[in-house]
Amino acid sequence: MLKHSFIHLPGIDSATEESLWARGITSWNHLEQDEAGREPQLRDAIAESKMRLQGRDALYFAERMPAYESWRLYGEFYEDVAYLDIETTGLGGEAYTTVCGVLDQSGFTAFSRGDEMDLLSEYLDQFKLVVTFNGKSFDVPFLRRELGHGVLRRAAHMDLMHVLRRLGLKGGLKRIEQALGVGRPSSLSTLDGRDAITLWSMSQEGEHEALDTLIRYNAEDVLVLPRLAEIAVRDHATGTPMAGQEPDSFPEPDISVLPYDASIVHHLASRRGKTDRVPI
Repeated sequence: MLKHSFIHLPGIDSATEESLWARGITSWNHLEQDEAGREPQLRDAIAESKMRLQGRDALYFAERMPAYESWRLYGEFYEDVAYLDIETTGLGGEAYTTVCGVLDQSGFTAFSRGDEMDLLSEYLDQFKLVVTFNGKSFDVPFLRRELGHGVLRRAAHMDLMHVLRRLGLKGGLKRIEQALGVGRPSSLSTLDGRDAITLWSMSQEGEHEALDTLIRYNAEDVLVLPRLAEIAVRDHATGTPMAGQEPDSFPEPDISVLPYDASIVHHLASRRGKTDRVPI
């Protein structure tokens, strides 16, 4: 997909890019052969782009395009992508991360607060692209505050909130899931961020099943991110030279093997009048 993108090149905005595509200039090679591409600054930028892509430097491109255009990275760095979501004790200055779930080609991994969280930064260093929902404002700042500013400094970031907003999809993660018909079927769909805080508190009071339930809740949040990414990339690419180049569907792990306590879910949901939707 990136080889058809000009938006990261100096002097080229979206209108100029569309004009080039309309003229049949749909790749870096085409642009090099065009009169416009022979301008020294642009010629050097194209050569640099080829070198950076060959070196698998996703961050180079992400830093040169708007956040809502980061979907263009997906096709090229699909095999080196991680989907990430965190749970916290709240939003204030004293809040901290309780669980971070990461989905990659090997499956789902949960890092809970303590010794496991200390391994997270090194684990994330292996990825070229990280996909989140509202991660630029929430997940990544939280992780950097706790684990150091080096966390995710090497990876490009595709924040689906910005990418989907450009398609007219606004609101929180669950609202967008419902709008697109990719919501989770589990009874944990009745829970929300406030319940995640309660689950962590329960786990710290000795209810081990509460931590299992929190991890499973987080896993269901993470699992929906590849589905949303695929929809976003497909819809953005429609009508451009990048159409039809979307990668195959991301391998979906079986998170049903992750335990959770249905009685805890029922209790939390009943406090909000949701028990009619919660099977036990």
